[in-house]
Amino acid sequence: MRFFVFLAIISIFVHSPTLANEVSNVILHADTLRSEGKFQESLTELSRAFQRSETDAERGVILGKQAEILAFDLHDYARAQGLVTQSLQQLDAGVVSEVIALKVRAQCEMQGDQDFGAGKKTLLAALKLPEVQWAKPSIRVMLGDCCRSLGEPVEALRSFEEVAQEDAVDGLLRATAFLNCGLTYFYDLKQPEKSKKFFAEAVRLNPLLAEEVRTHLDEVPSRSKTMFLAHYMPWYASPPRSKDWGWHWTMNHFDPKKQKNGRREIASQFYPIIGPYDSGDLAVIEYHLLLMKLAGIDGVVVDWYGRADCYDYKKLHENVVLLVNMVEKYQMKFLICYEDQSINALVDQKVIPQASRVSRAANELKWLTKNWFQRDSYVRLQGQPVLLSFGHGGLNDDEWQNVLSRSESPILWLSEHTPRPGAFGAFDWPIPVKGLSQVRQFSDESKHWQCSIPVIFPRFVDVYKQAGVQASYAEIEDNNGETFRLSADEAVRAHGQIVQIATWNDWGEGTQIEPSREFGYRDLECLQLLRQDQEDEQFQMSKASLRLPYRLLLLRRAGRGNDATLDQIARQMSLGKVKEARQMLESVERDN
Repeated sequence: MRFFVFLAIISIFVHSPTLANEVSNVILHADTLRSEGKFQESLTELSRAFQRSETDAERGVILGKQAEILAFDLHDYARAQGLVTQSLQQLDAGVVSEVIALKVRAQCEMQGDQDFGAGKKTLLAALKLPEVQWAKPSIRVMLGDCCRSLGEPVEALRSFEEVAQEDAVDGLLRATAFLNCGLTYFYDLKQPEKSKKFFAEAVRLNPLLAEEVRTHLDEVPSRSKTMFLAHYMPWYASPPRSKDWGWHWTMNHFDPKKQKNGRREIASQFYPIIGPYDSGDLAVIEYHLLLMKLAGIDGVVVDWYGRADCYDYKKLHENVVLLVNMVEKYQMKFLICYEDQSINALVDQKVIPQASRVSRAANELKWLTKNWFQRDSYVRLQGQPVLLSFGHGGLNDDEWQNVLSRSESPILWLSEHTPRPGAFGAFDWPIPVKGLSQVRQFSDESKHWQCSIPVIFPRFVDVYKQAGVQASYAEIEDNNGETFRLSADEAVRAHGQIVQIATWNDWGEGTQIEPSREFGYRDLECLQLLRQDQEDEQFQMSKASLRLPYRLLLLRRAGRGNDATLDQIARQMSLGKVKEARQMLESVERDN
């Protein structure tokens, strides 16, 4: 659930009707364990209490609490729903269990089924139950969050403010309500200045929220512009850095060793200005990132296949490590698109057994959490690291939810085109048979999602048929740059925090905006104008500036100039000091 804070549901029994002392103590201890992240221990404690309980009412409450943990903490919605049903069957008088059951059911509907309309209906039903006062504040917080997901921020504010303004409500829960008021103003109503007083009150009531609030407030200066991220492919291999030409240049059909009219034979309808390259070449990575900065691109979404020694995955991971390090060097952002279809390959190649699909993917996300998600350069939305994945060719819905439930910290997962169960939303991608109509469809459908990332693309012209790989997809024509401009206009009109450009360098599908012999720097020049149209006063790059990284790359390839000087030129470019960089380039070109 969007922005749902655990404090909204902790200790919901504090004001509940009297239970046997032993059961009450167990419930409180279970909540303590939850607050420490010890969810399985909490379930075990409750299971033992269930065996010792003496009445149906006590057993119903314990089952409800277990269902709550499964739904809110472990995201195991199927088991949670089963326990809810069992809990209701154990009722004696039953008001406590029924309230819990409806809360859990609403959570399952919203998170498991992505049906926020049903979740809202369930929560409203819970508020009508007799003797619900003890749970009303936490239900109100859930209802407000549900309304936000439905695109009803004003109604959401009413729910949050009712809790925030009630002095009798537990302080931690009031802090959560104030936090959510701030988030509603910040993200939904686009009024970051109004959000500050709510954030301040949330931190006053609960200092532990200070770090989360800081994460959101850090975004305030950049709210005037959308973050542009280019989808980056790290999979190209070429001599001399690599022993052989990689599949993405050859597709087992084309031979880059053959040259005609100054062009190597490669698996693309188009040709890079710098020629086919190796993704592990630091000079090429530098060239790419400097071009992005000068074009107004803030960072990259990078394809990542995991770390396994299977096919070229290990090499791709090494390339991504190099890319990430340079992204940070130039103070840019990065975001991982996990190619979970790699799990299928690991099974097919007998690297892992079928039974280890979920555990393998969970371990990969654990590695990401430890090594990359915590970095300042990693992209976050709503204070959580963002993770993308393509299609349905890898993990199925149940496997994805299982993987995410094992994460030690929240991950904001976005699936392709439409939200899958457990996803916070979706990102768009070119669909050849739909073309620009898909852009408009995504814009309409995503209005009520928790998160969405629209896409900009220049064309789609693959080489699969010529390579003998498969039948080609339908073609999205370039139309002299009109496809890029129209998709950009639609994406920016959505006023989202992130727009993805598909792609920087997928030469096989012809979606690249990396400078080519066919289109030159046209698409990057269009991005410069787009950034300037956003009235970003800090971005003042000219078309001429886009030619500088290529000149630097030529110097590095020719071994002209010392590394320290060339590094300084790159640094000047990354800081937007184009005049200084040009003067230094001219000096090296003249003297070497």
